[in-house]
Amino acid sequence: MNPGIFVIITALLYMFATALQMGTNAARLAGVRTKRVATGLTLFNLFGTTGRFLNLFYLPLIGSLADKAGAAHDPMQFDFDMRWVMGAATLGVVLGGMLVPWASRTLARGIGSFERRGSLLHALAQLLRPSVLVSVLRDFELPRISMLRYSPRDLPKGFLVWNIVVIAFWVAGPLAAYYAGVIEPDYRLTAASLSGLITGISTLTLTYIVDPTSALITDQTAHGLRPESDIKAMILWLVGTALIGTLVAQLLLVPAADIIALAAKLVNNAHIHL
Repeated sequence: MNPGIFVIITALLYMFATALQMGTNAARLAGVRTKRVATGLTLFNLFGTTGRFLNLFYLPLIGSLADKAGAAHDPMQFDFDMRWVMGAATLGVVLGGMLVPWASRTLARGIGSFERRGSLLHALAQLLRPSVLVSVLRDFELPRISMLRYSPRDLPKGFLVWNIVVIAFWVAGPLAAYYAGVIEPDYRLTAASLSGLITGISTLTLTYIVDPTSALITDQTAHGLRPESDIKAMILWLVGTALIGTLVAQLLLVPAADIIALAAKLVNNAHIHL
């Protein structure tokens, strides 16, 4: 089977959303290099918000694929489609990771522009100027192989392992909810609302383990308590564990869909008996 154009478009949007999530690492590095960690945090949120904005486009497309597969009673077709989408997430991690060095330099310039103008929108508008855009593009270069030398030796290892969980459940959660609706078409609306059973694990792990540790390392580096090589190592290994996480998500998809389908059935049966 070959993926249709609908699946390809969905996969590309998902890839860009995942790449933007990796771009948050560039904002941390730019904040450290400019000694403007709080401003870097603003740009960090800009990447995250833009990635979530893409949800408005790819989630309805995934929902449409789920409706089509559900109407045809063909969960295997939906499974095939989602494998392409999740594969695109893996490519998104690679793409976003490769763009981190260039993006960090561009964001460092953006922080300076933001400070001079006092408005993020005005700073972003400078990219519309041909001379600025050409200058930014001229700075582009692929990461060097030598960047792989950064070791996680001086980093807490636990949060890197937990980052695999964050990405795996973040990628699999929404897709598993739609998959559950294909498995149990009578409960598809309930299933779609239960994605939090899976993504909630990602959110909690990110909020309580991965993000605080990442922020602490960023602050320590900005204040000279750690060498800059530590934050570079952190970014390298966060991208590496995120890559592993997207592959784990492939294994998680069907079990997660089964759990959500079962939960949807239980909720509806409880409602009937009450």
